Amino acid sequence: MRHVVRKTTIGKVTLPATLLILASFNCQAQTPAFEVASIRPTATCDAPQDVQTTPGSLTVRSRTLGVLIQWAYDLPRPRVNGPEWLAFTCFDLSAKGSGREDDIQLRLMLRKLLEDRFGLKAHFEQRDRQVYALTVAKGGPKFQESTSDGPPSIDRGNQLILSAHHMTMKDVADRIADEAGTPVVDATGLKGRYEIRMDLSPYVAAAGTAEGGRLDMMSILFTGLREQLGIGLESRRTNVETLVVDHVEKTPTEN
Repeated sequence: MRHVVRKTTIGKVTLPATLLILASFNCQAQTPAFEVASIRPTATCDAPQDVQTTPGSLTVRSRTLGVLIQWAYDLPRPRVNGPEWLAFTCFDLSAKGSGREDDIQLRLMLRKLLEDRFGLKAHFEQRDRQVYALTVAKGGPKFQESTSDGPPSIDRGNQLILSAHHMTMKDVADRIADEAGTPVVDATGLKGRYEIRMDLSPYVAAAGTAEGGRLDMMSILFTGLREQLGIGLESRRTNVETLVVDHVEKTPTEN
């Protein structure tokens, strides 16, 4: 019996139909999407919690569109270049997938959701920037490696006590970058996940104020990081991969 292979022509290239089916399957597998997603604008942007995830689900309360983009691309605020209003337009978001996706997949799914609902278009480029480099201070680090598994998390019970669990040095660098408004790169060489605790209260009491009467948080961090954690910040100039937002709508399409 003769076996017949069906073929399809694309331009000047003829492919077996089975290959097209496999190619279609692979494209779908590489582009995950939420099965259900609700996005609603909110009047405030002061939610105390970060993006919350469980396998297959993503929940955000009163966070800016800028925060959604940052989480989708796993970047701190200073490495996203876009319109200023990204920091003032806020939303509640609830989205569910199959129930099996981890945070890496959820980030990809959120990118697609932002593309579909906000028309987000963005690209990466290298930009010459002044940065802080996170380094190991003299005497070495003063924190311990995590002894249990789990995602990075931060306790928010006391604003003057920074307590974090399962943090990589990249996680720490990104948190400092958000506070500093300047990119922070990890130059520690430390590859594990760590338990981090820093009490800012003695530094706050002795700190001066920046413009507008605000606390000079960078001065506090410089001292506290070195004395309590054994890590330092050095000013450097280097190329930094930056996400450039080419287009995004203020209002999402209907749920």
